[in-house]
Amino acid sequence: MDALDVSRWQFGITTVYHFIFVPLTIGLAPLIAVMQTVWHITGNAAWYRLTK
Repeated sequence: MDALDVSRWQFGITTVYHFIFVPLTIGLAPLIAVMQTVWHITGNAAWYRLTK
């Protein structure tokens, strides 16, 4: 493997990592906000535990 091949592998791995984890992180923030809102409205401790 020369430097070009290693660079392509690095780019591919970085792209896959970005493709998977950025949408996951962006999607989890509203989900946690909704669960905390439900906990605050209902007072049910199960919702609070889900946010931890």
